[in-house]
Amino acid sequence: MDNSVIDVTGEGLSLTGMAAARPYVPYWKHQYVHSYSEIEGAGNEQRRFYKTYKANFLSGIYMDIQGNTNYAFILLFDLDREYENHKDIARLEQQLNELGTHYPKTKTYGLGLLIKKLQDTGDDAAIERIRRKENYYTFDDDYWKLGSKFKAKLNLSNEDVALLNKLSYPDNNFFNIEFCGREIVKFYLSAIKRLDEKYRKESSSLDNELLKIAGIVADEELYYRQGSDGYKYLMENVITELQSNIFRHCENTVREFYGNKRKLNTDIPYTSANVKAEYSDKLVIRLQKALAIYAPTIAPPDRTAEIDLNAQNPLRWKFRFDEIIQKYDGDPKKFVSDIVILGTLNKRNPALENIFYEASKFMAEHEKESSLKLYIYYLHYNLRSAKFDDKQLTKTIQKKLFATNEQIHDFQIIVSNLINDKDLENALIALPKVYAVKRKKIQLDRDAIRQVNEKHADTVELLNEYLKDEYEDDTNIFKTEEINDDEIVMAITSKSDTTEAASAFDSSLNFTQIQQEVLEMFAKANLSVIQQDVDVFARSKGVFKNQLIESLNELCYDTLDDVLIEEEDEYYTINENYYQTITAK
Repeated sequence: MDNSVIDVTGEGLSLTGMAAARPYVPYWKHQYVHSYSEIEGAGNEQRRFYKTYKANFLSGIYMDIQGNTNYAFILLFDLDREYENHKDIARLEQQLNELGTHYPKTKTYGLGLLIKKLQDTGDDAAIERIRRKENYYTFDDDYWKLGSKFKAKLNLSNEDVALLNKLSYPDNNFFNIEFCGREIVKFYLSAIKRLDEKYRKESSSLDNELLKIAGIVADEELYYRQGSDGYKYLMENVITELQSNIFRHCENTVREFYGNKRKLNTDIPYTSANVKAEYSDKLVIRLQKALAIYAPTIAPPDRTAEIDLNAQNPLRWKFRFDEIIQKYDGDPKKFVSDIVILGTLNKRNPALENIFYEASKFMAEHEKESSLKLYIYYLHYNLRSAKFDDKQLTKTIQKKLFATNEQIHDFQIIVSNLINDKDLENALIALPKVYAVKRKKIQLDRDAIRQVNEKHADTVELLNEYLKDEYEDDTNIFKTEEINDDEIVMAITSKSDTTEAASAFDSSLNFTQIQQEVLEMFAKANLSVIQQDVDVFARSKGVFKNQLIESLNELCYDTLDDVLIEEEDEYYTINENYYQTITAK
């Protein structure tokens, strides 16, 4: 067959996207290509072929370069170079995708280049989309480092990025709140620049001081000789550790500013007296002064951050609550409004209901209806919590809130309806009826009542039922009992509650009722309870705090092979995995 003859069949054939059949490709000895400029080191023949290769690629024709990958890598950097002019990131992404598809050895490098460009624009969503699609995650990728993460968000200089990228990433719940992490990074940069300025006035610098301390560690702690193998590597690691320690000092200041009492450990792992003298007694003291100067520049948390912070620290609300109490000026409406706003900021806090309960007790001394309104809020959130199971409630109410049994009765109806329909708005609307004047007081003639008692026994029984301190509907029984001159207890029992509530904990551990109740305290407080609260609870049950904690730890030790409850500053805490282990399956 004569290959020079083309058989015309009348059918169309598209040549787009098809490479020429085994074109002549000038050989180019393999080398590692780092930039487009390396095309200048190639021969004339290679440069002429590259022009053809690039033109075909941009036209959708992907030539077989027969293993001469230098051409593909030159094209990779050429596309990057052109992007700096057109700045069309979508166009660059499409080009690099095509390059990686048809010349696979460039794919990883193309993804890395594309991600760096997206980092410059701050498009984190696009970066994550590409990473997920291509499963492109590398251990040493700058994307995971602190400076790279905040470069676009804080408009950081390259110097700041490089400085932050040296630090180990502070992966903890507080820092991972976006707003908090941003403020910590800003605060750290401000503090170390202030510290560096102080040292420069003394003809030194922060870098020089850290280098001096690292040298002492190498000489006195690890016995490395200057200039020996690994000395430089060791020095870099020690300096990084010290810089990370400074960062933790900065984070602790931000934590304090935001009302988080849990502090990071800032002890350094070196025992040399000289290291302690140079770092703790000199550098850290200066650092603390810088932190005190710049602390007022920390931005107050926004609404989202407030909600996240309150979810992490169930007791944080008390600081704001105390402020509201101290500023109370006799305006109950404003007080209720402030408490409702505080509740909104604690909507993910497992201790949310306690805010309204404490507020209700406070207002009982000032304005009755506002106190009951806050108590209704307390019941509403108690109904939605994990601990309240719609079956039983026992809480104390100030006796002074109710002047008559009729007021108690009306309030019982509102509460019972709230439990049944969970409608907070209806309960709040009905609340003013409790104190509304309904009838004039009537003086009854007891002799006359006795005379008609037999004739109208049903009527009298109905009247007695209406006026007594008890109410029931189709689903609930509501009883009120006087505790003392100041308090009464309201107890609501579901009529459907014919069996004892199942324990939330593993029955094989045989927790006592007191032990279960203290574990429920931990559950409601996000597994972290202030020691003083445990002490108050233990005393109310006639036991000692330490005795109660030790009994739980001893009971769970065989199951966990560890202690259940640990001390952490002024808190008792339970590991979440340990708590899940002891709950009922």
